[in-house]
Order: sequence, then structure tokens, then C-alpha cells
Amino acid sequence: MMNLQDSGKRIGRWGSLAFILALLLASWLRFEQLGLKPLHHDESVNGWFMLSLLHEGDYRYNPDNYHGPSLYYLTLAPLRLLGESDAALRAVPAFFGLLAVALLWLLRRRLGEVGTPVAALLMASSTGLVYYSRDFIHEMIFGCLSLGVVVGAVRYSDERRFRWLILGAVSLGLLFATKETAVVTLIVLILALISARVWERIRGSESADSGRTGRVSFDHAVAGLVIFLFVNIILYSSLFTNGAGIVDALRSPWRWTLRSGSEHVKEFWYYAAILLKLEAPLLIGAITGGVLIAWRGSRFWLFSGAWTLGLFLAYSIIGYKTPWLIVNILIPMALLGGHAAQRIATRFPSPALRLLLLFPLVAGLGYAAWFTREINLVHYDDNQNRQGYFADLGRSYNLYPLTNEQVGYVYAQTDRDFLNLVQLIESEAAAAAGKRTIFIAAPEYWPLPWYLRQYSVDFTGKTPDFDATGEPAIGHQMVIANTDQLHAFSQSGGFKISPTSYTMRPGVSLILLARQPDHHQESESKP
Repeated sequence: MMNLQDSGKRIGRWGSLAFILALLLASWLRFEQLGLKPLHHDESVNGWFMLSLLHEGDYRYNPDNYHGPSLYYLTLAPLRLLGESDAALRAVPAFFGLLAVALLWLLRRRLGEVGTPVAALLMASSTGLVYYSRDFIHEMIFGCLSLGVVVGAVRYSDERRFRWLILGAVSLGLLFATKETAVVTLIVLILALISARVWERIRGSESADSGRTGRVSFDHAVAGLVIFLFVNIILYSSLFTNGAGIVDALRSPWRWTLRSGSEHVKEFWYYAAILLKLEAPLLIGAITGGVLIAWRGSRFWLFSGAWTLGLFLAYSIIGYKTPWLIVNILIPMALLGGHAAQRIATRFPSPALRLLLLFPLVAGLGYAAWFTREINLVHYDDNQNRQGYFADLGRSYNLYPLTNEQVGYVYAQTDRDFLNLVQLIESEAAAAAGKRTIFIAAPEYWPLPWYLRQYSVDFTGKTPDFDATGEPAIGHQMVIANTDQLHAFSQSGGFKISPTSYTMRPGVSLILLARQPDHHQESESKP
């Protein structure tokens, strides 16, 4: 059998072309109509912080409810170059989603000629990796940086070149400056390395790469630590303007630990159900690769298997579960799937037999790309999460992973109907000679602050007071209210109520009240 460690030292023409195809597919799925989906309320909160940094140069890390500063500082350039748009806001997560695929090229010696493009295609077409590459949240950056830490460590271990230590140290620094769960990732990586060595001894065999690992030289270790600390200090201190941010960064993991059992709590099998429902190709590839690795895997692949399993167990055990956390699990799963393809391919010595194997592989990955497109460009706001591999079969037999509405990537996503409300607001403002003052009465109003950033808005979240005539005691041109508040405005003749309500997300429907032109003129003429 071909030596798997040597099989990837030279990626042939077809392997290189397939890898380029994976990059093109990843680019298209991540950047196509990037502004199509309305901003999730979490995205708009991040966008609001972004506007403060962009226009006022002001950012302060808040460890109680929000994650690290890297997302905001990295997004400054796209917003300045491309303007303030939904697509520009999401450009950085989309770029890191593409970069994660590109980083696999640096692991080609481990993945092999077949495994490299297969892993890249699995990652490029992953429903979840695409979905969260198209969201202005921290997770895709975090997942890419996790891979960057591993790539830097592996290449440094192989070559002892300082540039790979820089890659690993910068990635680790940015990882901790992105999200507090970096602690979880680092612990899992260390335990995975230990587990790989222990399993080799239990199995009674050492692989070709077992002797490659060694201690980092003292000067390189110090340099890596300095890089790591510098990245975190400069970002958490808001470019040396907020020393308290560094202290808050040290406290934040403990604060988030306290919240793990009180918010977004779901059962242990939540992520397993998502994998079965929406990531079937990755799941099949990872399980196959895991079995092959346990039986006869090198130390690197034992580490990769333990990395994958460790993250799955860690996030499954923790009570706090949101679907975007699965990004951390999907990336190493793609590595295992690529390894499985490489190992199976080496069992087929004949080119004709390998070609025969290629047909189901291409068909499966092609269907995965189509399915991912459907989720991300068609059903992106399906909060009931009705789509899935074998969805009809699952509904026929009432299988939990395929029927439960919570199992999926769409999570309190803003409905596309919300953008119709935004358009109506624009038209009403134009009809009122550009008067752009709005009173927000609805208790739940995010992502409105992002979309109304050019308006003068009072975000009160409560019904306004009314004067003796039954009119709202406010001077705003428009009011946005929840449908539950409509009765309060029923006697008002000064506002025109929109003929329909607009769904913002499940359970939240909004209406627009626009001041009547003649009433507005009368109110302005009064002393």
C-alpha cells in the first residue's frame, strides 16, 4: 500500500485542479448575494458596535454579553472600502470561511493527493460552514483561526521554520481575541495531542511521523509568547486606550462559564442531530476516517481524530448550545473525511477502479453543494428548519433529528418580510419630504438600529404617552410598534397605520404608523 505520509508530498495536476475547484465553489457559496439575508439581531448588535468604532473610533470590550474585539477591527477596512452595507459587514466572515478552505493546502503532505481536494470540497460545501460564513458573528473567524493554530504547529514541527511559528502564534493570539471559548479549544488540542501519543502506545505501533515532534527552542518559544500577548493586549486594550479591557479579558471565561447552564440549554445529542440532518457527507466521511485512524492512523491523524471527538464531546456536554458553535466541530471533520478518501483511494491500484470510485464521490459532493445552496440562498430564513437530508423520510417515521424545529442552522433568524418594512419606511420618509424621525414602541426591535442608522430614532421599546385628544405625545414622523400594541393607537387620527403587519422573526410582527401629512402640518403651525 502507498505510504500515506509520502503520498501528499506532490499534488498532481488533477488534484491541484480539484483543489482550485473547491476554492471557486467556496468563494461562490460564501460571497454570492452576501447581502440577501436580513441581518440577524446578533449581527445587528455587532454592526452597531462596528459603527461606533468606524465613525467615532470608540470600542470597549464588554465581557458580560459580547465576544472579543478581533471581529470589529478586522471589519474596519471592508466598511471603509465598500461602504456601510450588509454585504460589506459580512465580508470578513466570508473571507475567513474561504481562508479556512485555502489553509488545507498547507496540510497537503498529510492529506495526500486525493484527501486534499476532498477535504477542501467537503469544507467548501458544508451547509453550516457556508451559513456562518455569511453571518457577521465571530464563529467563522474563530473556526478558521483554530485551523491556523494546527497548521502552524504541524508545519513548524515538520520544518522548524520560524514563519510557521508566527502563523501559529498569531492564529492563537487572534483566537483568544475573538471568543472566550478559545480556552475550550486550547484544552481540547492539548488533550488531543496527549491522547494521540497514548493511543499509539496502547496500539503498540508508532507511525512515520511519531519522531518528528520535538521541543520548541527557547528563543522561538519566547517569540511565540510575545506575539500571542501582543495581539491580545493591543486588541483588548482598544489600541492601548482601555487598560481595563485586558483585565476583563482575563475574567471573561469564568463569566461565560457561569452562564453555560442557564441560557440556550439543549440536550446532549443536539449537535449530533444537526450533523445527521444537515451535514451527512461530512458525518459519513468523519466516521469512516475515524475508524481508519483508530485502526492504523499516524500520530497526526490520531491527533485529528481526538481533536474532532474532543470538540464534539466538549460542546455536547456543555449545556449552553447554539447552532453556530458547531463550526468548531465541522472543520476537523472535513480533515477526517479527506483522510478517509485518501486511504480508500490507495486501496484501488488501478486508475479504472479509482475512476469508478470517483463517480459516487462527485455525485455526493455535487448534491451537497446543491443542498447547501438551497439552505443559504433559498431557505435562509426558514425558522422551522424543515430542510434536511432524508427530511421526507424523517417526517414519515417521526425521527427527532429530522422533525424537531430547533435542530438546524436557522435560529431566530430575521424574516425576509422584514425588508419590506424597511422599504415602506423609506417610501414614507420620501413622501414626507425626507423627514426621518422615528419612535420605536416595539419592545423587540433589533436589527432595526442597523437599518435605521440614517434616521433620528428613539429606541424606547414602549408605547408612547397620549395627550388629551388621544394623540401620541410625540413629534416623530413615524412609529414602529408591535401588533400587540396596535389597540393603543386605535383612536389616533394623526397616524396612518400600515395595511399589513411585517414579520421580523417568529412571534414578533411589526406595524408602521406614519403621520398624516395634513395633521403634521397642523401640529407644526401650533405655537
